[in-house]
Amino acid sequence: MAGPVKACPPRSQRSRQVTAEKTALSATRDSIGPGGIRPSFPRRRTPMRHVWTGDERRLLAERYAAEGAVAIAAQLGRSADSVSSQARRYGIRSPDYRARQARSRAVASKTVDMKFLETDTPENAFVAGYIWACGSLRTTYRAVLRASCPRGDLDGLRKVRTLLKSQNLIQTYENRHVLEICNSVFVETFLKRFGMPPGRKTDGDPPKIASTFLSRFAAGYLAGAGSRSEAHVLFVGHRTVIQWLAPGIMAQVDVPEPVLNADLARHSIRWADPRSVRAIGAWLKG
Repeated sequence: MAGPVKACPPRSQRSRQVTAEKTALSATRDSIGPGGIRPSFPRRRTPMRHVWTGDERRLLAERYAAEGAVAIAAQLGRSADSVSSQARRYGIRSPDYRARQARSRAVASKTVDMKFLETDTPENAFVAGYIWACGSLRTTYRAVLRASCPRGDLDGLRKVRTLLKSQNLIQTYENRHVLEICNSVFVETFLKRFGMPPGRKTDGDPPKIASTFLSRFAAGYLAGAGSRSEAHVLFVGHRTVIQWLAPGIMAQVDVPEPVLNADLARHSIRWADPRSVRAIGAWLKG
């Protein structure tokens, strides 16, 4: 007598079973290496996150608004970004929040070459000379580096704009052309590197220029306040700058003492003998 007949599973179910068996077999073969040995792979470890403790969160809530991210990060041994991120979760803002935003925008600005002042170069020495001759630096309310020239005498100002890779336009007024760089980080860097140029009511300080680049500084200064021809070389400016510049030129160029005119509000030094004019002219190109 024949035994009971087993019912066959539906076709779709059989297909799924076969597919599952093939997949399992394939995975088993792939995982077994030569000699039937299953290879072991190094487990990928993710770095452990430094969980914020209750004391840290309490310190953040009590002092972040007054001290800011940098000070709190130094105390906790964390990054300023981590502290700022945690503060945002609690809706806390520090007083330097806007200042940090403004600084980030200034650093990322494309209106001026932010790398121009990274190292001493002949180019930035020329720009410093032009600023000392006919420019100014403002650090209160709004940081501005300003250079100007008489109307129609644009060559020096255009060269400064080109060297700075500035996207700012040269403004034209009734009797002046003006270029303004309104970037707080650039102004701050310029001030640290070269010092404060003279202003309308102050003589300023002698610039921090290496002797190697004094000739380029003098060239920039001459382009802004002075003149040179086959007959003379004339530097005009504030008393402090002229008294600093004259000995520097004589130390590097074999020329006699210049004729000093100290009667005007702006002092001047002048060489008029042909040999000195030629010697200074060659030095300025160096």
